[in-house]
Amino acid sequence: MKKFKKRLFYTAAILAFLGYFVYKKWPDSSIKVIFCDVGQGDSILIQQDFFQVLIDSGKDDRVLGCLGKFLPAWDRTIEVMILTHGDEDHIGFFEEILGLYDTKYLFFPATNKDTATLQALKEAILQEQANGAALKQPILGQSVRLPEGGWLTFLEKPGENPAAQSKNDRSIVFLLEYGRTSWLFTGDLEEKGELWLVASGLLPQVDVLKVGHHGSATSSSLVFLEKISPSLAVISAGRKNSYGHPAQSVLENLAAVGSAVLRTDQLGDIELATDGETIWVQSTGLRE
Repeated sequence: MKKFKKRLFYTAAILAFLGYFVYKKWPDSSIKVIFCDVGQGDSILIQQDFFQVLIDSGKDDRVLGCLGKFLPAWDRTIEVMILTHGDEDHIGFFEEILGLYDTKYLFFPATNKDTATLQALKEAILQEQANGAALKQPILGQSVRLPEGGWLTFLEKPGENPAAQSKNDRSIVFLLEYGRTSWLFTGDLEEKGELWLVASGLLPQVDVLKVGHHGSATSSSLVFLEKISPSLAVISAGRKNSYGHPAQSVLENLAAVGSAVLRTDQLGDIELATDGETIWVQSTGLRE
């Protein structure tokens, strides 16, 4: 996909953070991508009308505040759920989510050995299967079509990536394409996995990157970032977390490729929307 320049529109809170002001009406018809503030963890909600995709759950009930804010109270189905990998800070609350919401498709990662969190989830996952949900491990190139246009395409096949010896490098990686915009989601993918993707020729340039592994120094290599050249990078990390995320080296790499950075530890829930051409951004507001 050929990279093209587009404008990013920010609400006043984020514009104050970034240092300039532009205004345009929030789109009526769009895809929305919400990066939920779940502390030190990941949870992302993709919405198109009443069709939803949930990527990871975080580790505790903070995700419910985000879902309650953006999902209608009467809508008890999240059509697609994606468990990127077995870490508790990504899927630790999925058992409870599966008790509250039905799903039609549940994608889960390939593992050499189930984590304790994944093992505990098995009963809930099997119950979803009994209720008619399709359980799937993603296949390289497999796509999910969104009802009003757009695609989710998986970029890794279980066992295909020889670098995927750690559970982080076995993270489900996928691309969201809508109109002329492209978005890359990488779970906790680390440098070995990133370099495999670069060498594979699977990566396009993208407009938005969900930064891998909460901005850890083990991810977001300069070679990888130069390949995808994201205009906007979103980091999901806990405020004053003990890991030092995001690492200064990652922020420097993102600056080197010209990416604007948004962080949940600074901005709370981050909501992006696109009509397929323009990307808008707003958040719950700056934190002290």
